[in-house]
Amino acid sequence: MAEQVPQEDIAICAIGEKYAALRIIKPRTVALMEKSMAKYGQLSPIVCVRSGSGFELIDGFKRLQACRRLRKESLTTRVLDTSERACKAAIIQLNQAGGLISDIEEAMVLHSLYRDDKLTQPEIALLVGRHKSWVSRRISLIEKVSEDVQRDIRLGLLSVVSGREVARLPRGNQKEATDAIIRHHLSTREAAKLISHLLSRPRWEYGVILASPWNLFENPPAHSDLRAKLLSMHRVCRSVSEGVRAASSEEVETLSELMEKAVVCAGQAVNDLKNTLGVNS
Repeated sequence: MAEQVPQEDIAICAIGEKYAALRIIKPRTVALMEKSMAKYGQLSPIVCVRSGSGFELIDGFKRLQACRRLRKESLTTRVLDTSERACKAAIIQLNQAGGLISDIEEAMVLHSLYRDDKLTQPEIALLVGRHKSWVSRRISLIEKVSEDVQRDIRLGLLSVVSGREVARLPRGNQKEATDAIIRHHLSTREAAKLISHLLSRPRWEYGVILASPWNLFENPPAHSDLRAKLLSMHRVCRSVSEGVRAASSEEVETLSELMEKAVVCAGQAVNDLKNTLGVNS
């Protein structure tokens, strides 16, 4: 029978977050966690390791941030006694089964083991229980993404899926493409098409293409059907509101990326309408 990992209540002020740099925590998901914890309390323990006179968090970053917002004093915690290398491996292992960690995040963990802890790729593969080719592909992914783009992904400005597409470009062109994707609110499918088109063209054309990426798509924004869009806007907004109110917390978290994009697009549409009509906010 496996040994039971002990649990204890630990003061939030004693919990460090140095491993948070290896995870992507979106403000929207923290807000959802805050709402859930305010209603139901802490449903599962966080996981920490002992570090000097305190603790370092390796799983439960959203729960910790939500509890700070709720001004709670402590959290129920599973406490592990293990090495720093094993801590990083646990970040992957604790979240992989439920699909709670993206490939970019896995790549950041593996890259840290490779560059910071100086482990070889076969050693990392043994540590995380995966094939060395899997480790190699993940490390290659993070090394192909420029630091600026990694920062945009961590901040939630660029989706993980779009980040993978941007990684196909030379590092020197990635930030310009990322800025265009964010500025024009491109979907992951549109971003993929944009990157594929850029790769088929000489680099000196990139600036012109990124200035007007909508020219690549079959259905660019048009003004001719504005009347139809305005007539359907009320129905669509009402339907979305009803769907969000009826959605479970799990479904909302799964769709958080689409919801964030919808908030941005809807906000821009409302502002444009108000400006056109001269309506004060």
